[in-house]
Amino acid sequence: MAASRIFGILLVVAGCAGTPPKSPSPVANGTPNVPLAHLPDARAERVRSRTLDLPIELMLPEKAAWRITDGPTWLEAEQRDSSSKLALRTWRADRLVRRGDCAAQARLARSTIPIAREESIVERRPFAAPTGFDSELIVGVEPSAEGVVGYAIVFGASVGYCYAAVFTTTASGSGADQEVAARLGIAVDRVLSGVRTRSIDERAVRRRLVVSPNSAPSATPNETK
Repeated sequence: MAASRIFGILLVVAGCAGTPPKSPSPVANGTPNVPLAHLPDARAERVRSRTLDLPIELMLPEKAAWRITDGPTWLEAEQRDSSSKLALRTWRADRLVRRGDCAAQARLARSTIPIAREESIVERRPFAAPTGFDSELIVGVEPSAEGVVGYAIVFGASVGYCYAAVFTTTASGSGADQEVAARLGIAVDRVLSGVRTRSIDERAVRRRLVVSPNSAPSATPNETK
């Protein structure tokens, strides 16, 4: 999936009207050619929301490399080295709310959500995460003054709830289009695809005291994790 996305991004960038803005040459500035920063793709760790109307969880590669903020209305994560940002939200809505309504509400609440222009869209399809939502994924890329900007957006609707997830990333210099494609692949395949809602039972804090049958009456019980 990531390979086809890379090819699509190359076609979109090449086919955009006009010449994309060029980043300053490192040689001209007297600075060495610095490699592009990669989006972390190491072991993923769980991230859970605690303030959203319908709590969710996801797996974030190299969690320590992200600056995470939970709430009050969005679960946000920023990876500054790669100029990447992730924002997710669930909120209560009309019982028979539609996906388009959720998209409109999300854009009103967050004006920085990219506008998906048809000429910039690389991929658009129904999306299975989180379970129970009628969701759509939109992946796009376009040139900008900063280099190449990529985004992956998911809007979803369920009974009485809306869902929105927005991933954006920027790269400049040689190989920026391939790097943005790789980051989008990680975001879609490893992060957004694994988002799930947490049930009431999962949110309840449960503690059980387990006492060995052979332990003495005065023994201190062990608490399970």
